[in-house]
Amino acid sequence: MKIVGRTHTGLVRSRNEDAIGWRQDLGLAVLADGMGGLRAGDVASGEAVRSVLQELGGRLLLGERVSGAMLVEAVRVANHRVWSLHRNRPGATMGTTIVVAAFTEDGRCLVSHVGDSRAYRLRDRTLQQLTVDHSLVQRRVDEGELSREQAHRAPDRNVITRALGLEVDIPLEHLEFALRPGDLVLLCSDGLSEMLSDTLIAAELMRLSKGALDAAACADALLQSANAAGGADNISVVLMQA
Repeated sequence: MKIVGRTHTGLVRSRNEDAIGWRQDLGLAVLADGMGGLRAGDVASGEAVRSVLQELGGRLLLGERVSGAMLVEAVRVANHRVWSLHRNRPGATMGTTIVVAAFTEDGRCLVSHVGDSRAYRLRDRTLQQLTVDHSLVQRRVDEGELSREQAHRAPDRNVITRALGLEVDIPLEHLEFALRPGDLVLLCSDGLSEMLSDTLIAAELMRLSKGALDAAACADALLQSANAAGGADNISVVLMQA
């Protein structure tokens, strides 16, 4: 198991409202993207990451086995904490996306997410987006109104329909799959996925898969490529290797 993460402000934003964190010893990683346009987005994302690591880390260290229900509960706790924070800070409306991934002892990967931060898997030279964005354009794609190519260029593509901290209760879900030798899992904020196509992301991950780069160099290369493409938002990545 190896986990490497990187985050960068990008070339346009004045501050970084993304947050990342992981526990390599527990096979656990978290990424959050504070909602742009809202005050204290960096506070929201930071609190969400700390909350999930604290909740899951504490339970795993006590000997519990990680499960999808445990991930969902940890995200629910994080939502309540961010909600409580913004209620106690007059004028500060806080919201953040989140994506959480955990590798289990029996060789599975569990993922839970809210918003448009994503989880991808590279397997056998094929990149698959595991999560489905909670966004307005994704809803339009699901309804057949837009193609995926049109959605990538839509002016409202950054409007998300679900986030932590905006409501006291939100719908939560999780997915899981069996890991295979060589699988790579990527968590990223939309600062990466908006700047780079899946083809370009896959090309960088293939260099890691083939041993041409180590995980740290691959994470750096993804950030550099996103900045070279314009760096229009904060950029964060977490790479997980079984």
